[in-house]
Amino acid sequence: MNGPIVFIGDSITELWGFHRAATFEAYDLIPRGGSGETARWITMRFRRDLEETGATGVHLLCGINDIGRNEGAFVPAEEICRILAGMLDEARALGVAAWIGAIMPAARIPWNSEVRDAPAMIAAVNAWLRDHAHAHGAVFIDYHAVLATGDGALREEYGTDGLHLSPAGYAAIEPLMLSALGRIPPMAAPVPKPSTGRRAGIAIAAVLAALAALILGTR
Repeated sequence: MNGPIVFIGDSITELWGFHRAATFEAYDLIPRGGSGETARWITMRFRRDLEETGATGVHLLCGINDIGRNEGAFVPAEEICRILAGMLDEARALGVAAWIGAIMPAARIPWNSEVRDAPAMIAAVNAWLRDHAHAHGAVFIDYHAVLATGDGALREEYGTDGLHLSPAGYAAIEPLMLSALGRIPPMAAPVPKPSTGRRAGIAIAAVLAALAALILGTR
């Protein structure tokens, strides 16, 4: 799509704009991340961020701080989903295209050891977003699938503390992000190479065809 896209979120978005500033500048993306902010806090500035930036699209990525209990209390996955859906509905009402990113993987919350079910809660919110984002006018982008280990942790080479992404982590998800936003065309599916057995069969068929031609030519 044409026009600027504002990235609204927490420290994941804030650091994305810092570590990958060249990408944001090159593709007309505006970072509006707030360290430590929960989804509920972000709702309080969501409309203002859209209006101040004049963005024609919004990329929303938040929820991990709700799971981390940054407001001092447990927030169920259903409530996080309700808050996220509300922001997507607001974007649609304003005529702003919306994308929402999966919450990044984490085996634990680095600042809150009392949270013992982080992977399960992350999976629950992401599953809801995958199934219902479209009904709220948004496109879901599954960053979790790129970054996660089999047990839902952040792959070591992509993180700094088990939750926040390193520059390599951001670089790993950027092609997916840019493609989803329409900033680059989707990567074409590679043409599968024939297997060794298939190549051997092709070679044998070619030899047999040559022999048949030779025999027919000598008649």
